[in-house]
Amino acid sequence: MSLPQRASALALAAAVMGLLLGPLGAIPAPAAQAASTDLTVVTSARYTVQPDQQRVRVVVDATVANHRADTLTNRFYYDHAFLAVQPGAASPSVVSGPNGASVVVSSRSTDATILRLNFGAKVYGGHSTSFRFAFNLVDSGSAARRLIRVGTSLITFPVWAYASDGATGSSVVVHFPKGYDVTVESGAFASQSQASDGGVNLVSGALASPLAFFAYVSAQQPATYRTSQLEVAVPGGTIALTLQGWKDDPTWAGRVGSLFSRALPVLAADIGLPWPHDTPVVVQEAVSRSTGGFAGLYDPQAGQIQVAYWASDSVIVHEAAHGWFNGNLVADRWAAEGFASLYAQQALTALKIKSSPPQLTAKVKAAAFPLNAWPAQPAPASASESYGYAGSYALAALIAKRAGAAALARVWADALGHIGAYQPPAGQGTEGPETVDGPPDWRGLLDLLETETGKDFTDLWRAWVVRPGEADLLDQRTAAQAAYRATLAVARGWALPRSVRDALRAWQFGTAESLLADARQVLSARSVLESDAAAAGLTPPATVRSLFEAGNLQGAMNEAQDERQAIAAIGAAAADRASAAGIVDAVGLIGASPDRDLAAAQGALASGDPVSALADAGAASRAWTDAQGEGRRRLLMGVALVLAVGALGASLLSRLRQSRRA
Repeated sequence: MSLPQRASALALAAAVMGLLLGPLGAIPAPAAQAASTDLTVVTSARYTVQPDQQRVRVVVDATVANHRADTLTNRFYYDHAFLAVQPGAASPSVVSGPNGASVVVSSRSTDATILRLNFGAKVYGGHSTSFRFAFNLVDSGSAARRLIRVGTSLITFPVWAYASDGATGSSVVVHFPKGYDVTVESGAFASQSQASDGGVNLVSGALASPLAFFAYVSAQQPATYRTSQLEVAVPGGTIALTLQGWKDDPTWAGRVGSLFSRALPVLAADIGLPWPHDTPVVVQEAVSRSTGGFAGLYDPQAGQIQVAYWASDSVIVHEAAHGWFNGNLVADRWAAEGFASLYAQQALTALKIKSSPPQLTAKVKAAAFPLNAWPAQPAPASASESYGYAGSYALAALIAKRAGAAALARVWADALGHIGAYQPPAGQGTEGPETVDGPPDWRGLLDLLETETGKDFTDLWRAWVVRPGEADLLDQRTAAQAAYRATLAVARGWALPRSVRDALRAWQFGTAESLLADARQVLSARSVLESDAAAAGLTPPATVRSLFEAGNLQGAMNEAQDERQAIAAIGAAAADRASAAGIVDAVGLIGASPDRDLAAAQGALASGDPVSALADAGAASRAWTDAQGEGRRRLLMGVALVLAVGALGASLLSRLRQSRRA
């Protein structure tokens, strides 16, 4: 922004304040009257800062010269002139000069104080006079955004040079006492040097265009604070704050404390979360006029909110909202700032405090960029900073409208509890919710919003959030989510492995797709396994499901294959048993126990030991299939034995008969 031009003199000379940096706004130039160049006023002004008296003493040495030439019949003279000085100038008086010289206030406005300089004598053509007058720039101690502050912690005031229209050579010296760090916020001085008393002098030198000179200066030294405690009752508890205001600014703590007391209960109810701080948060008065676009800065590590001395009501309530949105609830700056602005505006409206949120004007929109590209740290005021705040607020408002207050409160509860999206269906998975590390970033926030609302927010992310290189991730996400839903549909009560959900939460969509494909293979094998088991009248164990839900997909696949083999072996053994029902088979099975082996196989399968089940079923099957041959062998051996015994008996009988004959 540029500084407005100084106006020409009211009557003879006027100094005009221009646009001030930081919070102080702009003061338009007073309307100028035509000024005679026949009378010139050149001044040397010295500003002396007097913190103990809360004022700046301005002493002006003025030289008045009448350039009008007398004629034979007329003599021309001037006995007074008008001079415009800063608005609020007080106690004007003549320090030295001709007898009768005086200075009084002629008029006042928000733009300037008009002084009437009475010369005390007539100044005729070709003559001049000099005199010294003084006035005070007094710290009123009222409005937070007042132009003039003169205290032990902070000094701010505008500096003008005084001259008639067209005059040259006026000068300004500004003297600050020792111990202050001096900054020229606007305008420029020819030099800055240490004064003899250890203070600082700002010197303009002779000015070619005194009415074009304007400066706004500040000075500060380490503040001394007055500390007070504040407790605010909110839904579900009490918020403890420690207020630290400057000792020389007694109104700040009262104003800020009152706003916090009224706004915090509204914020807590709207956000739907308890105050996330166990120890009192320090709210401290600060000097900075620009901390990333707002006159406040929240430091969650230190548990401190800095609120500028001039901060408006909207800024203070915004900083109160940062008690929740401080980097621990949402990770990205645009989300923290956007929702802090949104809830602050809601609270201001509820409290009937007039306020306007960051506006997306045409000028602001011209600096638009993806909000993911907004730097994480506040920067000096700029077009990009303005868009960052306005764009993040606009997006937060769109999100809140689509989500609804209740669903948005659930999103914040999930974020605070580090609960991730893609939780397993009710009754599946672990006992508690699956958690993630840290607050959600732009990806996790999108997932939580869609999980809690069942609505699609990707259009907002494409339009406001993602950088060009990130847009493809949204397409990959859509495909991975479709694969996830399809896999859930065929899971039929089985919980998908957490590794799948972790990959989705981490936006590792290639990994998620691969895991889902493996999961569907296992689920397909499960269907075949269940069909085989049903046909065999068996119930497979829960081993495949356990391995599957634990994420051991290859182990689940191998287990399914082993169980299918065991079921097939048990079925085959049962068929072999049915075919081995004859006398010969019964003879062959004498001493064998295939029924026991078959029962052992069934028991091993039920207990999740398909390898043993396969071995036991094989043993039973072999016993039954071998029974026919073994029975024949045993029968033949029996016949042979009978024949042998018969032959032996006949032989013995024959011998016995022969012996008797003998």
